[in-house]
Amino acid sequence: MDVVDHSPPSFCRLQLAEPKSSSRAKGGLHARKEGKLSRMNKRLLLTLFAGVLLAALDIAILGPVKPALRLEGISDGGFSWLISAYVLANLVGTPLLGRLSDRNGRRSIYLLSLGIFALGSVGVMASHSLTFFVVSRAIQGFGSGGIFPVASAVIGDVIPAEKRGRALGLLGATFGLAFLIGPPIGGLVLAFANWRWIFGMNLPLALLVMLMAWKTLPSQGRVVAKKFDFAGLITFGGGLVLLAAGLSAMSPALPYLGLLTSHVWIPLLGGVGLLSISPRIERNAQDPFVPPSMIAPGMVRNVLILGLGAGLGEVGVMWLPDLAVQTLGVSAAKGSFLLIPLVIGLTLAAPITGRLLDRIGARPILLVGILLQAFSLASFRWFPISRSLFFIVGPLFGAGLACLLAGPLRWLLLRHVSLEQRTGAQSLLSLSHSVGQIATAAFLGALASGFQAQHSASGLRLALGTAGAISLLLLIPAWAIPAREEEASLSQDLSIQES
Repeated sequence: MDVVDHSPPSFCRLQLAEPKSSSRAKGGLHARKEGKLSRMNKRLLLTLFAGVLLAALDIAILGPVKPALRLEGISDGGFSWLISAYVLANLVGTPLLGRLSDRNGRRSIYLLSLGIFALGSVGVMASHSLTFFVVSRAIQGFGSGGIFPVASAVIGDVIPAEKRGRALGLLGATFGLAFLIGPPIGGLVLAFANWRWIFGMNLPLALLVMLMAWKTLPSQGRVVAKKFDFAGLITFGGGLVLLAAGLSAMSPALPYLGLLTSHVWIPLLGGVGLLSISPRIERNAQDPFVPPSMIAPGMVRNVLILGLGAGLGEVGVMWLPDLAVQTLGVSAAKGSFLLIPLVIGLTLAAPITGRLLDRIGARPILLVGILLQAFSLASFRWFPISRSLFFIVGPLFGAGLACLLAGPLRWLLLRHVSLEQRTGAQSLLSLSHSVGQIATAAFLGALASGFQAQHSASGLRLALGTAGAISLLLLIPAWAIPAREEEASLSQDLSIQES
C-alpha cells in the first residue's frame, strides 16, 4: 500500500466519521463529556493559539522597530526588503511544510516550523549587516509558513466537528490580539533594551511552545511511501515566488509601473511560465504537491477565490493610516492609533463568528462579511473623512474581516477536504491570502498614484472605493458555497468515503 496510517483505529473512526455522541478515544485527545472539550483538548488549543500568536506578534512589532533601524542606517528601501524577504519565504514555506505535515504527521512539522522560526530569530539578533538581517527574516518567514496551516489542520483532526468553528474563530482572534499588544510590547522593550531583544523574546517563547507541542500534539501521522513531488514544488512554489517578486517590484513611480524593467518583467514572465506548466506536472505526479482536484471547479476553488478577494480588505486596512495623515493632518503614529477600533472589532467578532459557524454554516457569514467590507471601503471614498468615521466604520470593517478571515473559509476546507490533503488545503488558502494582498497592493497602488501623484488623499480614496466595488464581486463565489443543509450532507458523504 502507498499510505500507511499508524493511528489507532479509534482515532481514525473519531476523526473521519466525527460522531456527535459522547465518546473517548485512546490517549484522551478526543475525549468529550456532554459536548464539552476535554481538558487535553483545551491544552492542545492553548498550544496552537500560543504558536499562532508568536508568529503574528513577529509581524505586529515591526512598526516600533522601524525608527530604531533607521538610526542604524537602514533606509526605507532596506526595511521593505525585510518585509519582502519574510513574505516571499513564507510563500515557499507555507505549501511545503503543509504538504509535509500531511505526509509525516502534524507534531513533527509543527515543531520543525517553530524551530526554524526560532533559528531565524537568533539570526536577526546576531545580524551585523543588512544582508544577514534579510536572510534571517527569510528564515523566520519560511518557518512561520507552517505554523498556522498545521494549527488549523490539527483542529480538524482533533476537535469535534460541532466545536471547530468556535476553535477557528478563537485562532483568528489571535491576529487581532497580536496587533493590539504587539506595538506596546515593542515600545516597552525599546524603552529598556536594544531593538534586537524584541526579536530575542521569540526564543524563550518558541521553546515554551515547542515543549507544549511535544506534550499535547498527536504524534501519530500518515507516512506516505510515494515519491515526493519535487517538480510540483519547483513549478508551483517557484512560480508563486517569482510572480510575487515581480508584483512587489512594480512601482507607480516608474513608467508603465516598471513593467519594462528587467527586475519586473523577468520574474513575472518566469512565474507565469512555471505556473502554466504546473497543472500538467501535477496530473502525472504520484503524490501531487497541489492535487488537481483542489483547483478544479467546485467549492474548494470558490473558497480559494474568496481568499484572494479578502486581500482587498487587508490592503485597505494598510492604507487607512496614510489616509488619516493626509486628510486629518495627524502624525503617522496617531494615524495608526485610529485603527484601534477596527482591531477591536476584529478581535471581538472573530470568536462570535466561530460560534455562529457551528450553528448556521459559512455562507450567510461570508455574505455578511463581504457586504461589510464593501460598505466600509466605500465609506472612506464617499463620506467626509473624520475621526468619527474611523470610530464608526472601523468596528464594522473589523467585523467584516473577521467574517472572511477568522474561520469560515478554513472551516469549510476542514469539512470538505480529505484527511490526507487537509493541511495542504489550509496552506493553499494561506497562499491565496498572500497573493491577493500582493496583487491588490500593486493594482490599487497604481490606481491611486495614477489619479494624482504622491498617493494624494484623492487617489487613496479612489483606490479604496474601487476596492469596495470589486469586493461586491465576491458575492458570486460566496453564494455558490453550499447552504448549511447541503454542506452538512456533502461533509457526511466525504466522511463515509474516507472511512
